[in-house]
Amino acid sequence: PQSVPCAGGHRCCPRGSRCGADGESCVTDLGTGTRGTDGHGDPLPVSAAPRAVPCPDGQSECPDDATCCVTSSGAWGCCPMPQASCCADKVHCCPHATVCDLTRGRCVSPSGDADVPLSAAFPAWKRRPPAPVALRQVLCPDGRSACPDGATCCQLAPAQYGCCPLQN
Repeated sequence: PQSVPCAGGHRCCPRGSRCGADGESCVTDLGTGTRGTDGHGDPLPVSAAPRAVPCPDGQSECPDDATCCVTSSGAWGCCPMPQASCCADKVHCCPHATVCDLTRGRCVSPSGDADVPLSAAFPAWKRRPPAPVALRQVLCPDGRSACPDGATCCQLAPAQYGCCPLQN
């Protein structure tokens, strides 16, 4: 299968999926995940391994359905919901499209139609170091660009190639 480049050209998804709104995940009709094939071309099940959202420090990460927020200690924490609003107290957070009302201990929407309790963030974990890059390279069709072995050349523009971290 071939890879599909996402906007910005920094990520790719396997054919049959599309880039998620976060620009970091691939979405299939079955949900979020990356599908591969076995040696016979049959699809493998969507991976059960949790995906992660990298935090801005580059060293911490949160589960895919969480949001990184700075905690009162200065470390990164995870709000247990996607695209959440981090509260100024650096302890709590609110669902997307709501704001923190710390005086009332509530999350409220600007229109006033949502009013839910604040959620507490939990500690983020340290990212695993990236896998070592193979020394062998794959030459791209333009004859000038190359990608690490195990990656796929993706055409980003008529005369420009990028490397997708997916094989074939």
